Amino acid sequence: MVTIEVQPPAQVQAGAVLYPPLVISSDSGDAYDFVQVCLVDSYGRILEDQLHGTLSTSGKTLNDRSSSRSGGSTVYSVFPDLAVSYAGAYTLRVNALRMDYNSTDGAGVILTASTSTAQILVYDQSVATEVPSPDEQSLLRRLRRNGGFGVPRSPR
Repeated sequence: MVTIEVQPPAQVQAGAVLYPPLVISSDSGDAYDFVQVCLVDSYGRILEDQLHGTLSTSGKTLNDRSSSRSGGSTVYSVFPDLAVSYAGAYTLRVNALRMDYNSTDGAGVILTASTSTAQILVYDQSVATEVPSPDEQSLLRRLRRNGGFGVPRSPR
């Protein structure tokens, strides 16, 4: 199961990088190879070529004192540079995918889990930068401090 740990902003200017960035987590035992994100309009259509940035990534474990105290191993996937091209109302669909090399038709992809973000309103004009919740801020700091996740700093 994939969980959205950090929601993208509720509103953003078209073409601007989403901050806070989308952060996904899952248990390290989950059976998938990578996570992919796509843009979905208010009619449920997947929109290609309107979402830019890192659209797929493999998860990494966070090795810090907080995660070692909890006893579990959590895998995080960060999408640090997503931007939506045009104004409108959207959600981001997150798909956890596993490669199937045993398919008779050659290598295939199996959808193992899926979830969606809250709605994102994209405007043609500038909007205020959203501040992550305290829990989201704490996770973003941990991911930034422990490297390799590419978490950006607030654009303020």
